[in-house]
Amino acid sequence: MSAFLDEMGTLITVSSSNPLPVTIVTTDYTEAELPDADDVTVGTEVFNTTYQVKMRSNGTDWEWLGVGKSTWANKPAIAPLGQIICITDVGENGILCRGNGTKWVRIHSIGYYDLDATVTLTNTALETELASITIKGGLMGAKGKLKIWPLLSMTNNANGKTIKLKIDGNIFYGNTRTNEAQLQFLSIVRNTNSQSVQKISSGITAGLGVTTGAVTSLTVNTSADFTISITGQLAHSNDALTLEGFFVEIV
Repeated sequence: MSAFLDEMGTLITVSSSNPLPVTIVTTDYTEAELPDADDVTVGTEVFNTTYQVKMRSNGTDWEWLGVGKSTWANKPAIAPLGQIICITDVGENGILCRGNGTKWVRIHSIGYYDLDATVTLTNTALETELASITIKGGLMGAKGKLKIWPLLSMTNNANGKTIKLKIDGNIFYGNTRTNEAQLQFLSIVRNTNSQSVQKISSGITAGLGVTTGAVTSLTVNTSADFTISITGQLAHSNDALTLEGFFVEIV
């Protein structure tokens, strides 16, 4: 048995029945350099420079002592239960994900994309892509939903202006408008208990309401990167169709 005074002048007695807690602060480690948690003393703390987080060994695993940081592509392959990580390259200001023991799961909705500048279609009668974005694979999850909010203005006459939404080239919304100056609508892509099975309402101009048309079913693999695009086509090339806004949200 031994004893000493700590910095407050308190007498600390150390024995086999009352051992001194040992915490060894080592130099920084990258994820690749990190030793196995069971190869170091319980309580050892290190700083993981890959994910920018302090970690402590519990004798079996490394426990995070704060919020980690990573891009979506480079996030840890293992998602420890309850650990939180900030994904810096998704959304306007990054997103937070929580480990469920198997994978990283979003803990809030995401404003994923917002059109920076208007895009005008004119002087052609060909179908033309107005905007296209890539959704990162696995971000939606098995029960996630994409909410897509386009806003368009157009020449107000009897000539047709056709708008289509596509997911990986598969059309899930198509509408031809006449005698109107603007159109705003909502389309929702739903993953239904699988990252490769979607259901989408079709044939509803505004995206909400009733129709006699059948629900659209698709089998796009959203565990891999995929695209959402909007196209326009003019019946008469002298007319104009302008994409004024295009907002995509993941919930």
